[in-house]
Amino acid sequence: MSRTQPLDGDAPTDLRRLLAFRAHGAARLLLGCRARLEDVEGAVTAGQRETAVLMAYELVQLSLSVRGLRTEGELTYGRDEVAFDPFAGVPDDEIRDGLRLAAEGGDVTDEDTEAWLERLRAHIAATEAQLGYTEPLPDVRSGSGMMKGFKLARTWEPLLHRASLPDLLPDAWKRRAD
Repeated sequence: MSRTQPLDGDAPTDLRRLLAFRAHGAARLLLGCRARLEDVEGAVTAGQRETAVLMAYELVQLSLSVRGLRTEGELTYGRDEVAFDPFAGVPDDEIRDGLRLAAEGGDVTDEDTEAWLERLRAHIAATEAQLGYTEPLPDVRSGSGMMKGFKLARTWEPLLHRASLPDLLPDAWKRRAD
């Protein structure tokens, strides 16, 4: 799971940026983007179109923030933190396309809803592909996927510490309860 493939010509040239992109990008995608995608799908299923579109905006912004980690994106973010710029380091055309995709959810007909969801899924898949892993990231919301997610974190943590970068997982997740 921790194996990666070489990135294309747009790969970060700074080792700390590369570590942040691959490690924190994967964690943000696994813990944030996938949860938001499930929220969008749930809102669509419940017939809550406006909620689905609002969640799609949040999903796309978080996905774009992963892409931005490649160059100058902000490494840490707090939910609802106004100072966080999800577009830092993201090309304008990707921002425009992503926000347009989220907005389209408000205009799709019931027959086109699944096609819109597929485009959102494809957007997330494209973000994941940029991370350069040789196999798909695990589904941390499944029994086996959570363990694979922890394995991914354990693989990256020593490297992040050596480079003086923040941990992947919140401290509360790593403390023993006893």
